[in-house]
Amino acid sequence: MSKETAPQTRAVPDRHRRSIEDLRIVMSSLTELIDAENAALSGHDIETVKALSVNKWTLARNYRNQMQAIVDAPDILQILEEDERASLRSLGERLQTATERNERLLTANIEAANRVMHAVVEGVKQAQERNAIYGRSGALKGSTADGRPLAVSFNKEL
Repeated sequence: MSKETAPQTRAVPDRHRRSIEDLRIVMSSLTELIDAENAALSGHDIETVKALSVNKWTLARNYRNQMQAIVDAPDILQILEEDERASLRSLGERLQTATERNERLLTANIEAANRVMHAVVEGVKQAQERNAIYGRSGALKGSTADGRPLAVSFNKEL
């Protein structure tokens, strides 16, 4: 009588199983948080972005630590079944897509804020220049936005 052998499954040690599960949880949580931040950035909801930032940095640090554990012991991934590796790969691709979009949205928001600040600064400068007038004594009247007197220069050849 021949004994049929079942396909051998690789036993994954508990500590490796915990590492993989921790990585899976961190990747899922970080992806969800970044998706929420992306929605807030798209809607210009800066308060939500600020509120998410603390958790984002914590999850990012945890993700980096989990990935370092994989780098330090790459055999963790080698002993996983193909479907488990495919699941991790899929999570990684979702996280990468979310972070790439996050980078684009953050860059766009920073550039927009810088353009607004530049426009405000230019507007204040122009307003100060228009409001500078000479008084009866011939002295320049007006002040800068922070209250200092306007600077005056003259041509020495006059």
